[in-house]
Amino acid sequence: MKVAVIGSGVMGPGIAQVFMTGGHEVALQDISEKALGEGAESIRKSIALMHEKGILENGEEKYMPLLSVTTSLGQAVEGSRLVVEAVPERPDIKQALFSELDRLCPEDAVIVSNTSSLPLPEIFPDFRPGKFFVCHFFNPPPIIPLVELVISGRTDKGAVDWLKGELVRCGKKPIVVKGFVLGFLVNRLQTAMAREALHLINRGIVGPEDVDTAVTAAIGFKSAWQGMFDTMDYIGLDTVAMAYGVIFPDLCNDTGVPPEVTEKVREGHLGVKSGRGFFNYEGGRAAEVMEKRQALLLDQLKLWKKHMT
Repeated sequence: MKVAVIGSGVMGPGIAQVFMTGGHEVALQDISEKALGEGAESIRKSIALMHEKGILENGEEKYMPLLSVTTSLGQAVEGSRLVVEAVPERPDIKQALFSELDRLCPEDAVIVSNTSSLPLPEIFPDFRPGKFFVCHFFNPPPIIPLVELVISGRTDKGAVDWLKGELVRCGKKPIVVKGFVLGFLVNRLQTAMAREALHLINRGIVGPEDVDTAVTAAIGFKSAWQGMFDTMDYIGLDTVAMAYGVIFPDLCNDTGVPPEVTEKVREGHLGVKSGRGFFNYEGGRAAEVMEKRQALLLDQLKLWKKHMT
């Protein structure tokens, strides 16, 4: 099967790698030759590293021949059974692209968007109704197993089932979100937890370092293999009901962005990319943090593949 990935920015190359290592021919398209060159190189390095760590049985010599790069949208989508849109999160850019895709793509092609929050089939209801829906990968796409498929009542169930099967064969763990809610599933869960964490920091109950320790050493430690509802069953729903009855009324329900975030944005402290956020990444520490993150995620992926698939 040929897959076209449109956009060689933050997510596109990783999405392309997912389908390449699943054995598919992939055309990566972007208007920038520089972005395409950088994207192809990032794929090559990622495949080499995953092979070195024993996650991929084969290396770049097997998978890189499956990749082609082009600035031509028509060339990328020609003969493609699946088209994945991964361009910037601007409706005007997406609208212009969808108009071209409607003209260029085969009638039976499934077209999906990697948007992280926009209800695109509702914004563009006349674009390929039935075979256009959201396919949301998480960064980095070759490592994080989950993919959110967000559908509407007009979505062709056969197209969704087909894509789920293809994603599973590529080593992914797809879920279906039946209806468009802001942030879909994962970002809503993460935002709810972050709101409470920021609220407790604001009250002086705990600091950012201890919040992160609590997440990695308790919540995340168990959540890697035991989900929320599994955990509730394990605890006992009578105990859960008692605890929630006490805690729920005291949880933060603010609807504005907390000042702990907005003040840092005003000061230009944006996190890793600026050198400072809640923590300090200056003096080369940003590169160290990113390298460590990738190494830890790859180690975690090996455990996932061993125990959870």
